[in-house]
Amino acid sequence: MKKSFIKKTGLTAMAALLPLTASAADVSISGWINEELTYFDAGTRSDIVQSSGNGVTLGSRLTFSASQELPAGLTAGMEVILEPAGVSLTSLNSAPLTAGNNFDQGSPLVGEGVTTLGHNVSIAGNFGKLTFGLQTTPTDNIGVLADPTVGLWDAIAIPYHLIGVGLGNSGFSVGSFLNCNNLGAGGAIGADCNGIYRTGIRYDLPAFNNVRIALGHSNDDIYDVSAEWNGDLGGLNAALGLGYMVNNGPQNTLITGSTGAESVDLFQLQAGLHDASNTGLYGWVYYQNEDSDLNQGVTGQTDSDTYMFKGGIKRAFNSLGDTSISGFYGSYNDMFGNTGGVGAASTTNAGGANAGTVFTGSEVERIGFSVVQYFGSAFQIYGMYENLEVEAEGTGAGVAAANAAPDLDVFTLGTVFFF
Repeated sequence: MKKSFIKKTGLTAMAALLPLTASAADVSISGWINEELTYFDAGTRSDIVQSSGNGVTLGSRLTFSASQELPAGLTAGMEVILEPAGVSLTSLNSAPLTAGNNFDQGSPLVGEGVTTLGHNVSIAGNFGKLTFGLQTTPTDNIGVLADPTVGLWDAIAIPYHLIGVGLGNSGFSVGSFLNCNNLGAGGAIGADCNGIYRTGIRYDLPAFNNVRIALGHSNDDIYDVSAEWNGDLGGLNAALGLGYMVNNGPQNTLITGSTGAESVDLFQLQAGLHDASNTGLYGWVYYQNEDSDLNQGVTGQTDSDTYMFKGGIKRAFNSLGDTSISGFYGSYNDMFGNTGGVGAASTTNAGGANAGTVFTGSEVERIGFSVVQYFGSAFQIYGMYENLEVEAEGTGAGVAAANAAPDLDVFTLGTVFFF
């Protein structure tokens, strides 16, 4: 009886504290829901797929955040970010970029998965901001956020849509030639090769003249730094993002799998201009270089380059809100990787009819256009067409098969609702 009384008394006292703790903090709920309908044609196969758009980190999310004023001018904060249907990076439900040939046929898993994308605590003051926990790293989304039109879902540098679909009977997909060494197995995204949340420490320096600099250290032996700037340049809205990362243990990533690299250096840049007040014309450019030191016994191309260009016009053509019309071109070079996750262009494909093939170079060319209708700040509808073509160099049947493979054509209709 005595132990029971003590337990009940303790629980009651703790429960009494909860309302006081919650009421003392400024708590908010925010996020967005992103849904897409995608049609693809890969030569011998075509289909229509409905899914949550744009994979992990840019897909639908629900964020719980809170802040609390502390003595000495300090502020404490926290956030927990959940992703609906975020089953895994390789799940069609959350990541249409890695979808293969066998699509979900109404499985009960659809729409039922929820994953924790991030959870962290921060403290901020005149010194800047320190964040601890699972969070976005300084070099995450460098290839996305410097778009001056904030076009986060149409034609970004990452070719997100159904690149895991097999091209004809070649034994390859577009995603076979879009591997990031830094992400190991499953990292077939072609750009933004540190575009994941990691557990670690981040320090955001105080902003100076619209320049924001951040430093990060993530488990295990990952260091990165970013610099971002937004401002006016000759009457144009301008944005610039730079990021550099060193990963001394890329096989120990948050994504299950291994990589053939012992260490990876990653450099990214995106710059954009928008004549928002006059013509509405805009354009941006993205560049990425990934340089790897391979493990002993692993051979291959250690250096890959990615280029992306996008230009168009964004202005109010109607009473609904701004409309963005754009065209884009991307080139993803020397990013071939086999199933084991070796993101090298010169390697041996050990599977089936293409066994013995050695790739000495590869390129994925991406071209398309997109239209986005903005309905104020809370809702968007966008449509996008893209064509992706693989070109390969090397010896063996696999090289011929890759070059003879049909292109991948993708049409996407999507919506985003912000809350």
